[in-house]
Amino acid sequence: MVNETRLVDLFCDLVKIDSVSLEERDLADAVSLILQNIGFTVEEDQSGQAIGGNCNNLYARLDGSTDQAPLLFAVHLDTVEPGRGKLARIDDNRVIRSAGNTVLGADNLAGLVPIIEAIRGLVDEDIRHRPIELFLSVAEELHLTGSHAMEAERLSASQAYVLDTSGSPGLAVLKAPGHIALSFDVYGQAAHAGIDPENGVSAIQAASRGIAAMQLGRVDEQSTANIGRIEGGGETNVVADFCRVTAECRSLNLDRLDEIAQDMTDAMLRAADQTGAKVETSRKPSYLPYEIRPDHPVVRRFEKACHNNNLPVRLVSTGGGSDNNILALHGIDGIVISCGMTDVHSRDESVSIDDLVTVTRLVRSLILLD
Repeated sequence: MVNETRLVDLFCDLVKIDSVSLEERDLADAVSLILQNIGFTVEEDQSGQAIGGNCNNLYARLDGSTDQAPLLFAVHLDTVEPGRGKLARIDDNRVIRSAGNTVLGADNLAGLVPIIEAIRGLVDEDIRHRPIELFLSVAEELHLTGSHAMEAERLSASQAYVLDTSGSPGLAVLKAPGHIALSFDVYGQAAHAGIDPENGVSAIQAASRGIAAMQLGRVDEQSTANIGRIEGGGETNVVADFCRVTAECRSLNLDRLDEIAQDMTDAMLRAADQTGAKVETSRKPSYLPYEIRPDHPVVRRFEKACHNNNLPVRLVSTGGGSDNNILALHGIDGIVISCGMTDVHSRDESVSIDDLVTVTRLVRSLILLD
């Protein structure tokens, strides 16, 4: 049921197309043409202009031949850096790896290509199927920037499968955290560090005191917090009058998410007050947590599809966000499922041909099941 040669050739061909975040245009054009040749209608929104990219989110629909409700599949088009000049090579163990000093792009081609091949197979074999919708997002790797700008009214499906997590096929994420991005601009008072440091207020010292007072790492079973960047200061003979700190927190519990963000902000405000510095704070929710019941139809269909393909089912929670967090905000019930990619966001990224074939079969089953 799977044309393995066509599947692998398409994967390797699409790997060659650069598609780093905010520069997805070439890949989007190539994929749009493939989908249109299969029979999809493809539309775009205006998200590229809104987010400063050269490409928009894509919405594709293939009419069905049954009266079943449409089903949505979602992946993202962008890759992280280093993602320019990618090439794929196949090793002796039938594993596809990067042939150069770049990521492979399996995140997210390992999701996109099986979707295309599964649907192309159904069309080639003239098999009756439900309506199928695709949401192909841009700038997902930038904290879901593209899907934040999506026009959900273009979609009619109420259930979705987002192919965008690592692990062997058969894994599904039913629960994922929300995310808040934090920024602290700390202002001190410059002075000569060797002659009159008493007249200075070190923004770096104030920021350091605030960070030291924060609970970071694994805050509790459902929550994490992290400092991402500290920058500021200059010459060693000048008391630093500015320091910027960027941070984040995540939690599976919305109330706890807000509480941790406030605790981190309060710690920085107290430190500024104690040292005579001033601080400007910024707090931006990137996405909210979601949870879907194990007995929900979208989960039951996944379990049945796995059973039909002799795959063990693993239902888990995760610490990362995905486009499914945004789909949930628009009333679309979905789960994130594994597409076999490993070591993503690194030069060691890979996916096995066997997993690509398995995911293709899994997508086909999901389409054909009630």
